[in-house]
Amino acid sequence: MSAQTRMRKSLAVFALSLAPLGLAGTAGAASVSTWDKVAACESSGNWSINTGNGYYGGLQISEYNWQHYGGTQYAAYPHQATKKEQILIAEKILADQGAGAWTCSPGTGLSTDHADPYPAGPADPGMTNLTAGDFNGDGKKDLVAVEVSTGKLWLYPGTGTGTLKSRVEIGSGGWNGMSNLAVGDLNGDGGDDIVATEKSTGKLWLYPGNGHGVEGRIELGSGGWNGMNNTAVGDFNGDGVADVVASENSTGKLFLYPGLGGALGKRVEIGSGGWNGMNKIVSPGDMNKDGKDDLVATETSTGKLWLYPGTGHGLGDRVEIGNGGWNGISDYAGADFTGDGIGDLAAVESAPGETGKLYLYKGTGKGLSSRTEIGTGGW
Repeated sequence: MSAQTRMRKSLAVFALSLAPLGLAGTAGAASVSTWDKVAACESSGNWSINTGNGYYGGLQISEYNWQHYGGTQYAAYPHQATKKEQILIAEKILADQGAGAWTCSPGTGLSTDHADPYPAGPADPGMTNLTAGDFNGDGKKDLVAVEVSTGKLWLYPGTGTGTLKSRVEIGSGGWNGMSNLAVGDLNGDGGDDIVATEKSTGKLWLYPGNGHGVEGRIELGSGGWNGMNNTAVGDFNGDGVADVVASENSTGKLFLYPGLGGALGKRVEIGSGGWNGMNKIVSPGDMNKDGKDDLVATETSTGKLWLYPGTGHGLGDRVEIGNGGWNGISDYAGADFTGDGIGDLAAVESAPGETGKLYLYKGTGKGLSSRTEIGTGGW
């Protein structure tokens, strides 16, 4: 960051400290696409970035402003919050200070775009942290998600044909304090488990599956996991045991943490950089029919969806399976929802229009087929 840029940001912080606390209104609003342009300049579109310069996340919000405008209701620092949560706090800053609070605002339309980034939609609760596995022991892949408004964890049983049954509560609350949920058999008992990062402590927890949900938890990582994002689980080293894969915010490297049947081994680098430019990473299982677990990731800068084939000792060259628009998907989970042995994706559409619908993208062995609506709204 240049001295001039640092000065402008510092002046903006000073000015904000003198301004009355306000709420974002129409005159101080901007669309998600405009905020994406600001983030592209401020942080190269990396919503999880923390370079140690005193500014955090995609919109480079200072710790003071984050606290001053209520950001700690979401996370301790901006880079630990979701993109939407960062934008909601940025809306308050914009309403008080104006577009000049961001040195990158010129040319983005921030001063003239007055659209509400998240217009009010249906009253149905939104879901987050989608992940998938077999939690009721029927051999069919289920969907699991956290309810934003209550922090409850819900199981949506799969039918094996790509649709879902009525949901069942498997976690009574507090799950909105967790992030980066992923699923696999981490303890080697033959049933799927959940791994999740605790936002407040950075610890990684294992929630063992019990055949009808999850029960208890075991600490897998003692801290620092809030410096990782986009956790995925699969057998990536070919030893028949589920491993954890995660990208490091500060370096963009992708690391493999070998599963040891209830614990994790020493991490191994399997991606040299650039993975913090991905806003979602999941393992849908085997998508290319070679018998090995693969990774799927969304590229923030392009909205493209990429398949990274598993090789049994890491990842092969990526293949484009979605040519754009996947930045309009707020969350997705991967698993074989249709029972044909090929990984599929279940995804929530968030923009434009904030439909909140859930779609199934069926795997073909070479990519994805046309989507089918499996959830009418409120996701």
